[in-house]
Amino acid sequence: QIFKKLTAVKYNLTAQLSSSPFLSGMYFRMEAKSKKPFSPKGGKKQKPTQKGKGEFKPKKKELTKEELNKNRQQRKKELKKNRQQAERKDMFQIICQCKQVWGDLRRKKCDNELRTKLMKDLHDLIRGKIKQMAFAHDSVRVLQCFIQFGSHEQRQEVFAELKDDIIGLCKSQYGRHVVKKLLMYGNKELLAAVMQTFKGHVRPMLRHAAASSIIEYAYNDKAVLAQRLMLTEELYGNTFTVCKSSVCNTIEKVAEMNPDKLNNIIDEMKQILTPMEMIESIRESVVYMAHTHDGARVAMHCLWHGTAKDRKIIIKTMKTYMVKFATGEFGHLVLLAIFDCVDDTKLVKQAVLSEILSSLDEVIGNKYGKKVLLYLLSPRDPAHLLPEIIKVLEQGDGNAHSKKDSATRRKELLEVVSPPLLEHLRENAGTMALDKATSVTISDILASACGDLRPAMTAVAQLANQELVPGGIKGQLHMAEHPAGHLVLKWLIEQDLTLAEAGKEERFGRILVDTVGTDKMKSWVKVNRGAMVLCSLLNSCDKSVVAEVKEALKSITSELSSISNNKGAEILLENLNK
Repeated sequence: QIFKKLTAVKYNLTAQLSSSPFLSGMYFRMEAKSKKPFSPKGGKKQKPTQKGKGEFKPKKKELTKEELNKNRQQRKKELKKNRQQAERKDMFQIICQCKQVWGDLRRKKCDNELRTKLMKDLHDLIRGKIKQMAFAHDSVRVLQCFIQFGSHEQRQEVFAELKDDIIGLCKSQYGRHVVKKLLMYGNKELLAAVMQTFKGHVRPMLRHAAASSIIEYAYNDKAVLAQRLMLTEELYGNTFTVCKSSVCNTIEKVAEMNPDKLNNIIDEMKQILTPMEMIESIRESVVYMAHTHDGARVAMHCLWHGTAKDRKIIIKTMKTYMVKFATGEFGHLVLLAIFDCVDDTKLVKQAVLSEILSSLDEVIGNKYGKKVLLYLLSPRDPAHLLPEIIKVLEQGDGNAHSKKDSATRRKELLEVVSPPLLEHLRENAGTMALDKATSVTISDILASACGDLRPAMTAVAQLANQELVPGGIKGQLHMAEHPAGHLVLKWLIEQDLTLAEAGKEERFGRILVDTVGTDKMKSWVKVNRGAMVLCSLLNSCDKSVVAEVKEALKSITSELSSISNNKGAEILLENLNK
C-alpha cells in the first residue's frame, strides 16, 4: 500500500511538472543523471570514469639506451633460463647448483680447506649424472673443473660413468674437453684405460674434426711407446696385424721378418692413407679453397674419397655458389668431379643443377661454364677437355664410395639437363647460332640431349628461312653466309648420321628442307659458304633429302657454271654431276 501511494504521488508530481517546460526539462535531466545501469545479475555496474581534457596526465619516463639494453639482456636471460628449464627438466636445478659451486671453486682466493669442502659438495651433486652433464656447453665446464681439482678416485669415478661414451665424447664439440682433461690430469692407470677405448676407432677418429685433436694430443703429449704403437697399427692394414707379434711389434721388424708381405702391407697402407686427408675436418671449408689450383684438387680428392655423408656436406656448403664454381677456372673441375662420383643424383639435381640451369645465359656464355654443360652432355670428350684434365678426372675412378654404375649416373644427369637445354636453344637459337663462342654447343646439345629434338631443330632451321642476299641486308648476313651460322647448318646436317646410328628419328636435313624450301635454297649458291651448306645436303644420310635438293639444283646448273671465284659452287657442280 505504501508503494502504491508513493507511485501515485510520483505520477501527480510528474503531471504538475509537465505543465512547466522549464521545470519539466530540469526534472528529467536530474532523473537521467540519477539512473545507473544494472548488471544482468542485478548488481550495479559502475561506468569507468574518463579523464577530462583539462586533467593532468603524468608523462612516462623515457629510458636511456643503456637502460633499454639492460632490460633487453635481462629478458634474454629469462628466456634462456625458461628454455633450459623446459629442456633439462629435473637436471636444471642440479646444474644451477653445480654452477654456483663451480663459481666458488675456481676462484683464486679459494683455499685448500674450502676447496675440499666444495669438491665434496660438487661430487654429491654430480654423482650418477655425469653422462648427462658431459655433452652440454655449460655443465661440461663444471666437469672439467671437477677433474682438474679432484682426487684420483674422483677422476676414476668420472671415467667409470663415461667409459662407454668416450668415442662419442671425443666427437662432441663440448664433450671432447672432458676426455682431454682425463688425459691431462689422470695417472698412468687412468691414461692407459682412456687410450684403450680408442683401439679400433683410430681411423674414423683421425678423419673427424674434433676427435682428431684428441688423438693428436694423446699421441704427442701423453702416450708411451707401446701406446703409440697401438694408436698407429690401425694405419698399417690387416696384413701387418696378422704378421705382428709381441717380438715383431713395429712396422720395421714385421717388414724385416716378412719380406714377402711387404708389398701387401704397402698397398693396404696406401688404401688407408689415401683418403686420410682429414676430409671431415675440411669438408665444410672446401667452398673457400676451390677457386685455386691446389684447392680445387683437394676438393676433388675429398669428393672422390669421402663418404656419402662427406659429399653431401661439401655440396650443401657450395649452395648459392654453383654458378661461380661453374664459371671458375679451377672451380668448374670440382663440379665435374661431383658429376663423376656422387651417386645421389637427386641431390645433384636439387643442389647443383637447379642453380646452374636457372642461369643458363651466364653459364653457357662462359668459357668454363660451357665445359660444365658439355661434360653433362658428353663426359670426358677430348673435343672439349684437354688430355691432362681427363687424366686428373680419371684419378677418381674406382673409388670405394661410388657404388652406382657410371653409365646409369650419367644417364640420370642427362635426363635432368636435356629439357632445359633444348628449351633454351629453342628460345635463343638466333643468339646462339650466330655467336662464335656458343654456336659450337648447338650440335652437342642436339647430338646428346634426350627428348624431342624437333622444336629446337625447327628454331635453328627457321633462322635460314629467307632469300640469301650476298653481303646481307642492313649489315645482317644470312645464316648460310654467316661465319658461325653456316658451320652450325653444316654440322647439324652431317650429324644426322650420328642420330640415325643412335636410333633417333629426328633429321635436321629433313627439317631444314621442309622449313626453308628448295626455292629459297637456290639463292644460297651465290656465296661460297651457302654452296658448301648445299653440298652437305647432297651428302646427307637421308636419301629423300638428297633427291629433293638435287632435283631443285639441276634446274640452275647453267647459272652455277657461270659463277666465278666461288670454290663452293665448283664443288657443288661436282656433286651434282656424280
